[in-house]
Amino acid sequence: MGVSRVFLRHTHPSVRSSDDRMSSLELYKLYRHGDRSPVAVYPKDPNTELSWPMGLGQLTNEGKEQEYYLGQLLRRRYGDNLKFLNKTFNVKDVYVRSTDYDRTLMSAYCMLAGLFPPTKEDSWNKNITWQPIPVHTEPTKDDHLIYLDNPCPVFTSKMEYFMSHDPEVLQVKNNTQDLVKYVAEHSGLPATFQGMMKILDTIFCEQTHNKKQPDWLNADTLKRLNYIQKTYKVKWWYPTHEMAVLKGGNLLKKIYEDMQTKLNTPANLTQKMMVYSAHDSTVAALLKTMKIFNDRTPTYSSCVMIELHNDNTVRILYRNDTFTDVIVTLTLPGCSEFCDIDQFHTILNDSMPADWRKACGLSDANEQNFKKFGYDVEQGLAKKTETSCVVNVIMYS
Repeated sequence: MGVSRVFLRHTHPSVRSSDDRMSSLELYKLYRHGDRSPVAVYPKDPNTELSWPMGLGQLTNEGKEQEYYLGQLLRRRYGDNLKFLNKTFNVKDVYVRSTDYDRTLMSAYCMLAGLFPPTKEDSWNKNITWQPIPVHTEPTKDDHLIYLDNPCPVFTSKMEYFMSHDPEVLQVKNNTQDLVKYVAEHSGLPATFQGMMKILDTIFCEQTHNKKQPDWLNADTLKRLNYIQKTYKVKWWYPTHEMAVLKGGNLLKKIYEDMQTKLNTPANLTQKMMVYSAHDSTVAALLKTMKIFNDRTPTYSSCVMIELHNDNTVRILYRNDTFTDVIVTLTLPGCSEFCDIDQFHTILNDSMPADWRKACGLSDANEQNFKKFGYDVEQGLAKKTETSCVVNVIMYS
């Protein structure tokens, strides 16, 4: 995978020479929501749910600002600089879809406020510098595109095998037995590796918001927990390409099919930009599926941009730093920065399942059965078995 920078904060956003050829037909954008409260608190957590006024798993004011800034960044790049987006919003040009979570829906509204500040023509109230822009969603049980915690039995089986047989996993588990026991004793969580993994997201959110930590979370314990989080958490989400495809292949296939539609349809009949507001797990799955993921956690408001150009080439850009404007170019293995769409398809053909339900081992009957009995991952925590926790416990988003 090749990486190069496109532009930096505090520089004039006249983009590098490769952008001189920018004459896009369509832009596909997938980004993570902004800063949020933890999705859960642990049994002995001194910071209870009441410590978070908006509740658990909710977008914070910092998160709203991060998404608004992302919208402004994209306005500067694709509007002011490259003249790709119009200043005025037109529903025919932009389609926005979000997972059915408060934090992703609110992130979409905040990002759009930064991307499309009302012009004189858009203004509907002189006292309000904002305009309503539609955001579409589907119930989580029906969303197999950007909500990734719906049932996929083949993925679950492969993950269970990986977590119980992979040499690296077994070594980490063996080296952290004392830590697992210590965390369980003080947190009230199960004395299992999965139980310990549950606490990582909660601690991260509490530290980010300067919540007081209990004495047992001393410097050495935090250092060990943070190392596990940074080194293994995202790496183990999708440990193989095949597993990543079961989670990210649907979205990649949709993007590729939309590209083909755009290339074969008059420009005024399809949107200029498709936007997806989702989670770090969604961003990681798409990048891993495209064989360009570096196993680093997608930060709040991280953003993947896939540009389709009018010379039938595709370019992939990635912003993975909440606090700067750094955007890097990601190059598919065996391709150049501007990758011919036929070569794009050749490289990623094995990343787009012909029949996702079949690949996942789903039939209409067992999928309805999953829905009937509530097999759902609410706020990142599995409701069912301990083995399902193996799959989902480290996939907070």
